[in-house]
Amino acid sequence: MKKILLTTLIALFFGACSSKQLYTIGDTTNIKRGTKSSGEFIAVERVELPSYLMDSPIYKKKNPYHLVKIDDANWIGDIDKHLTRVVISYLQKSLNNPNIYPYPWSNMDHIDKKISITITKFIAYKNIVTLEANYNILDKNKKENLSYLFNTKEIIKGKSIEYMLDAMEKAYFKLIEDINLKL
Repeated sequence: MKKILLTTLIALFFGACSSKQLYTIGDTTNIKRGTKSSGEFIAVERVELPSYLMDSPIYKKKNPYHLVKIDDANWIGDIDKHLTRVVISYLQKSLNNPNIYPYPWSNMDHIDKKISITITKFIAYKNIVTLEANYNILDKNKKENLSYLFNTKEIIKGKSIEYMLDAMEKAYFKLIEDINLKL
């Protein structure tokens, strides 16, 4: 009994010493549902990200050539998968269309449009979040394959990581809205 209690206390002690905070962006609960409904089947490929976003720690720029890890701040999971789910959820709501899925999917032969997104820069530096991306929309019905560049900056309105992530979310939603307008 004493060994179990001692082991539990040691585990709790070491768990408390390494308290990492987990963060995410992309809360789509307040996205307004579109008034028109579309039955188009839209595929969304997994969002491609720079390597510094693929790691669990969250980074910011210290200077133009140096990225630094923010102490005890980590993404809650695979950020590329999460950002892909955010795109899908946002578009489903704003387009009032449940037929938007991750690509590739099983048991689906028909695709009207396919979206590919590559984020080349998504980082905070000097109280500004910069998001640079390119995306491609393949429209099978019109037989068009159009590519777009996207660039936005969002001011960080405070010093904490929560303010930085709020600015990141706003920038990301601007990217998704830009895609939405081109659909």
